[in-house]
Amino acid sequence: MIPADALSNLGLAQATVATVGTVMLIGLGFLHRPSRSALLWSLAFVLAMTSTWVSVAGSIVEDEAIRRAGLGLMLGAPALVWSGFRARRGVRALPWVGAAQAVATAAVFVVVPDLSAYGFAFRVAFLGAAVFAGLTNLELLRAADRLERLALPLAIVSATFVALGAAVMVAGVAAPAEMGDLTLPRVLNGLAMLVYLVCATVSLLYFTSVSPTGTRSASSWPHFVATASDRLARARHAREQSWAVLTVRLDDPAQLRSAAGESSWGRLVTEFEGIVADSFPAEADLGRETRGRVVVVLARPDTVLREHVRDTLRRITEVDVSGHIDVQLSASVGWVPAEAADFDLRALIAAADDAAATATRQGGDRWERVRG
Repeated sequence: MIPADALSNLGLAQATVATVGTVMLIGLGFLHRPSRSALLWSLAFVLAMTSTWVSVAGSIVEDEAIRRAGLGLMLGAPALVWSGFRARRGVRALPWVGAAQAVATAAVFVVVPDLSAYGFAFRVAFLGAAVFAGLTNLELLRAADRLERLALPLAIVSATFVALGAAVMVAGVAAPAEMGDLTLPRVLNGLAMLVYLVCATVSLLYFTSVSPTGTRSASSWPHFVATASDRLARARHAREQSWAVLTVRLDDPAQLRSAAGESSWGRLVTEFEGIVADSFPAEADLGRETRGRVVVVLARPDTVLREHVRDTLRRITEVDVSGHIDVQLSASVGWVPAEAADFDLRALIAAADDAAATATRQGGDRWERVRG
């Protein structure tokens, strides 16, 4: 017999981890790089956090209905994680599935009076949550970045979840007389969800920081402006001279869009933005206000930055676009040292845009540097 205090402590650990994961996923994931997938993953953690605290509250006040309701709501979280990966892949996300599962499971748990019937309902619901963990793994197999190290925690814990869900169900069916004894399944469920939340936090924070093609993605424009402005203000105060703002943009985007069509244009732009993100250091701030144009803010000596720019332009021209258009892809870069406009981000972006336009008029596939 497992002590009640141990189960209570496990519930508190779940609630704490879910709360920390929610704060991290919203603050470092969704708010940093908003997307539909990040929103759904954040909602999954909000659901997990809310449900665990409801379950803990039910245990504290010794109200079994409240505790069961919280437990039932929690089992809808894996389905929302799965929905987030579908949204990331660009297909119908079906978030209502997770919401419906959470509500239905909580309702069934509350209304089932018989302990044996509740035991069967619990095992079926746990297996249902495990099914969505398995579907999440199938989505991971479709992802271009499925082999990245930070993607592995979620893949491993999802596979374990599936095995545990099947084992709990088989154990109940094999011993019908023990169907109502949920002491061990409750502990296994608590430990499984605890580990699942930790691993999901690590992996989902990674997935919110990269594009579906497996490359780092640009921040939302408002977040980029706020972050980059703050960095430049600090650099100005510290009198740092190695900061620069660059505009990297595709040459003749209107012509490319017309020739490629909307669908192919979207794929070309995604690949272009992925190359830009991958060509600059991880600490560079990347912002995208319009498609086909990325603004980069970073601190690097001119000689090092020149190599990054050359590498970016070379990689863009090497992209095979023969399946979409009959012209070679190229880009132009406008490069402005931060001191040229007194570290003012908006002025620096305007100057970098003008320099990039000049490079395009001179034939493209080159950079134009504004002297400080």
